[in-house]
Amino acid sequence: MEAILLVSHGSREGSTVMTVERVARELEKALGERVTPAFMEFNEPGVVKALELLYQQGYKKVTVLPYFLFSGIHMKKDVPEIINSFLRDKKDMSLNMVSPIGYHPLLIEILKDRLNEGREKINDVH
Repeated sequence: MEAILLVSHGSREGSTVMTVERVARELEKALGERVTPAFMEFNEPGVVKALELLYQQGYKKVTVLPYFLFSGIHMKKDVPEIINSFLRDKKDMSLNMVSPIGYHPLLIEILKDRLNEGREKINDVH
């Protein structure tokens, strides 16, 4: 069985978990595949815990999908180290990681929407 691990940074802000879980649910519906959220910091489940859960549920092929804009230290170093460490005793499991979001033309549309929404508000800096 195959699954997707949606990896986010995490945050001390409580709404982060709800947002990432919503993205995972919507992506799961859109793809028709299992999508499990995981967090690098601050929130649960962490990457190892989420991978272990998938493994215990019989998912032997997992694609790590970063919910990150850029390839920073987490994507270049931390996540690969976590994956390699996890796989040491899971010879029957395979994982691969795809690129983070980076640049995409749809991001321009999202930013335009956010800008237009924000311009309608006066003195709102949260």
